[in-house]
Amino acid sequence: MFNTSQNNKMVEVLSGPERRRRRTPQEKIVIIQQTMEPSMSVSHVARLHGINANQIFKWRNSMKKAR
Repeated sequence: MFNTSQNNKMVEVLSGPERRRRRTPQEKIVIIQQTMEPSMSVSHVARLHGINANQIFKWRNSMKKAR
């Protein structure tokens, strides 16, 4: 990863074939809990973790059904 000079964002350079990242149930819970914080939106949390917001919505729905 490196900082770009113009917009001060981190960029990850992939050197091989991109693979899906498997999240543990504990990681999913932490991510879902972040979306419940007052100033955090699902899309913002998704960007922080490099995942699609729809994936977080799917995890949230699965968690609700499991209860």
